[in-house]
Amino acid sequence: MTETDIEALLRQVPGWERSQITVAPLHGGITNTNFVARIDGEPRVVRVPGERTELLGIDRANEAEAALRAAALGIGPAVIATLPEIGTLITALVPGGHLDPEPFTQRLAQVVELLHTFHDSGPLDGAFPIHRVVEWHARDAVAQGGTLPAAYERLHTQSERIEAAFATAPMPMAPCHNDLLPGNVLFEDAGRAWLLDFEYAGMNDRFFDLGNLSVNCGLDAAADEELLRLYFGGSSPSRWARLQLMKMMSEFREGMWAVVQQAISTLDTDFVTYANERLGNCEHLAAQPQFEQWLADAALPV
Repeated sequence: MTETDIEALLRQVPGWERSQITVAPLHGGITNTNFVARIDGEPRVVRVPGERTELLGIDRANEAEAALRAAALGIGPAVIATLPEIGTLITALVPGGHLDPEPFTQRLAQVVELLHTFHDSGPLDGAFPIHRVVEWHARDAVAQGGTLPAAYERLHTQSERIEAAFATAPMPMAPCHNDLLPGNVLFEDAGRAWLLDFEYAGMNDRFFDLGNLSVNCGLDAAADEELLRLYFGGSSPSRWARLQLMKMMSEFREGMWAVVQQAISTLDTDFVTYANERLGNCEHLAAQPQFEQWLADAALPV
């Protein structure tokens, strides 16, 4: 879809029919194509979904609910309008930039505050049950003509063991972001932080968000301890174990997501290498000598 196509769609939004509109690409992202549109000088973000994104676990109604929730809470960009023709939202372009691991860790308290606010905001209609999500990705990859990687069955067995350990001392599900890549956290230079992109948001185990954040943003062991201190007030064997195990589930899910992408995506991205790297890291985590102890500790109350 070209800039001209986007402009034509934007002119269908009530009140924008005669607006002065310019559209330019916004680079980044490996699922969708993004643009910055200036509507009478006001910058807006328009994301054009990739093909068949429902096979990646994205429900546009659930995304809209979560994005509107985040905007109302002041932790996500304002939702300006919708383009139902292509199933997308138009949001405000908020100021800020992304950070490398070290400065990111220095502002970890802000990120935890965002997550706490979202996690404590009440149920969402959508769900993202992580242990089912990896199974759905396997099913859909095969249905689209893909081939499951050799690691899938081994990792799926460990996923079942992790699920059973958590179920021994369950916690209530919470509204989670579920895609805490560095590109989805934006920091103003000396001000606030924002969460972006709620495509995968839904009810899930809050430890998935914590593990997802840790592994995607390159947090080390000291930063993991700080993450637990900021979120819970301190670490414990159960909290530490659940964080480490959900780092594994985050990599499992990301790898299987890329396996589906191999079968359906037309984007110029090497999803084979991406899947191999993520699944390889998942296997590395599962092979840690502490893994069995993590399973035992995760069965304890948080």
